[in-house]
Amino acid sequence: MDVKTKRLLGVVAALVALALVVAAVTTAGGGPVGATLVVGYVDMQRALDAHPKKASSEEALNQFARAKAAELRRLAQNKSPAEQANLARRTQEEILKRRAELLSALDKDIRAAVERVAKRAGVSVVLDRSVVLYGGVDLTDQVAQELQGR
Repeated sequence: MDVKTKRLLGVVAALVALALVVAAVTTAGGGPVGATLVVGYVDMQRALDAHPKKASSEEALNQFARAKAAELRRLAQNKSPAEQANLARRTQEEILKRRAELLSALDKDIRAAVERVAKRAGVSVVLDRSVVLYGGVDLTDQVAQELQGR
């Protein structure tokens, strides 16, 4: 699944989640049940950039990619073009898998920080900044500070 498809699915999931929350806090007559719905948002790219382990994760990925490239050059010697292409594809898949593993760990940390910040701020729903056109409470700076341990 490509990045655009994943992003689109994320936007759709966020909108569905928001619709479910809105439906849950309203009565059949359409009025609030007594709870106020507060929507926040986080610029997830800025949060990722603020993560204290981002640089070390990027360096680990770069070292892994360099090692895999050297291995590919060694293994591709005296191979047919088709075999070389197959090796290159497998190497690329391994690098992408390692990248996903490293980002997954950072993403887990960021989501935990988002949850803590949202609870402290009394925010009911937090969306990615990319799906917010207007309004909402920007929690990005608070999440970045939470990640930094401040």
